[in-house]
Amino acid sequence: MKHQILWILVIAVFLHAGCENAEGPGDADPITPSLKVLETTNVTETGFQLNWSLSAQSGFQTIAVDLSEDQGMDKVIKHLETGDISTLQIQVTGLKGATSYYYRISLLEEGIPVFTSEIKRTETTYRVDNVDLTTEDSYTLSGKLAYLESLSGTRPGIILMHEFGVWVNPWIGSELMKQLVAEGYVCYTFFFRGHGTSTRVDDLMDLINNKSLLAKDLQAAIDYMNTHEMVSAGHLGLVGGSMGGIMALAGNGYEEVKTSVALSPVMDGVFLIFPKMTLTSVYFLAGELDIREDLAVNCPADAQDLYDISVDPRKLEIIPGTADHGSNLLSRDSLNTSIRDWILETVPLN
Repeated sequence: MKHQILWILVIAVFLHAGCENAEGPGDADPITPSLKVLETTNVTETGFQLNWSLSAQSGFQTIAVDLSEDQGMDKVIKHLETGDISTLQIQVTGLKGATSYYYRISLLEEGIPVFTSEIKRTETTYRVDNVDLTTEDSYTLSGKLAYLESLSGTRPGIILMHEFGVWVNPWIGSELMKQLVAEGYVCYTFFFRGHGTSTRVDDLMDLINNKSLLAKDLQAAIDYMNTHEMVSAGHLGLVGGSMGGIMALAGNGYEEVKTSVALSPVMDGVFLIFPKMTLTSVYFLAGELDIREDLAVNCPADAQDLYDISVDPRKLEIIPGTADHGSNLLSRDSLNTSIRDWILETVPLN
C-alpha cells in the first residue's frame, strides 16, 4: 500500500511539472530568421549580384536591399524589394564604375523589418590596361591606363607621377585614381626610367642630377595621352608626388596641360622645361613637418614659395603636424576628395 501511495505521489509531481511547463499554441517563441550575407558576384562597372543564405523563415513576406555610397547609409540611393522569399540573390544595376557601395539586407513582415543585416561594402570595377611607352631616347616606360569602358566619347586625361626610388607605383589602385576614374577621367600612370619595370639606369641619382631625363619621360606620357582616342586633345592634368610633383609643375607650361597638382614639391627642376613659365592653375600640398635638413629639403617652405610666385587659380595646403611625404599625404580621405574637386574645376569634364 505504501508503495502504491509513493508511485501516485511521483506521478502527480510529474504531471504537475508538465502542466507548469506546457505552453499554449500562442506562447511558443518565434523562430528567428538567420540571414547570412555572402560575397558579391558578377561584379561589373555598372552593377553586381548580392547573395545571401537563410536558415529559417518566420512569417516575413519581403526581402529588401538598401544601397548607399556612404558607410553610414545616411542617404539610400537604391531600395530594392522582392516578394519571392525563396530567392537568395538580387542583381543591382545602373551604378557608377570604380565606386564603393554600402548595403544592408532586411526581412520584412507587413512592411516592417523583422531582421536587418550588418552593413557590407563592395566596389564596382573599372578597366586597367598595360601601356608601355618609348621615349625619344629609346627608354621603355611601363605604365597602366585606367578608365571606364561604359562611357562613350572623349574626356580629359590625367597623368599621375610617382616619387623617387619606388618599385611599386603608389598611384595604381589608389583612392585618388579611383575617384578620378569614377568621375569619367582617363588616367595614366607610369614608372619613370630606372624604376619598377621600366628600363633600368646605371645610377638613379642621375635622374636627380639631370632632370632633363625625367622631362623626356613626361614628354612621352603627354604625347601619348594627348593623342589617345578616348582623351579630349588639349585637356590634360598632371598630378605628382615629390619627384613626380616637380615634373607636374615642370609640365605646367605645356599648352595641353590645364592644371597641375604637386604633393611635397621642391623648387629644384620646376622651371627646367619652360624657364620663363608662369605657374598657373596649380594646387600645392605639403606636410608641415616634411623637412630634411641633411638633404637641404624643406617641402612646406618650397610649396609656399612656389605658391607665392604662381598666379590664380592656385591653392596651397600645408597639412599640420605631419612629416608625410608625397603620395603618403593621401592617406587622408579629405585630401583625395579635395584634389578630385580641384581637377573637376580646372579640367572640367564638359
